Amino acid sequence: MRKIVLIALMLTIVIISAVFWGNRANQDTILSKEIHSTLAQGAKQIDLTTMTVFEWDAVEVFGPYTTNEIIEDSMDIRFKGDNGGIDVLDDRFLLVFADRENAVKTAVLSRKYGDFTIQNNKTLNVN
Repeated sequence: MRKIVLIALMLTIVIISAVFWGNRANQDTILSKEIHSTLAQGAKQIDLTTMTVFEWDAVEVFGPYTTNEIIEDSMDIRFKGDNGGIDVLDDRFLLVFADRENAVKTAVLSRKYGDFTIQNNKTLNVN
């Protein structure tokens, strides 16, 4: 009987962990560095489809003081994961890549290059 209870407890812990950690958007620091390197060379437009190696359907960029709820409402997705601190910091933007239902990756961008917008769901523009 104790073995059954122990197995049920372990299974419950695994399921809860999978639900909590599943569908979390991880911050892609390599992508952030590649974008910053391209911006440092003077680029004003970056085609994000050529810089990403993961699957995504939509991308948006969010400015300082954006909350997770604003991201969810704007993209009509569930946003769990790393927001790069944009909800409290004014020196960064956040790129959010999403599939149909969830954010899949994020990338923090420095404001030292300017303000950012997305064009045609694929091009990052620097204003």
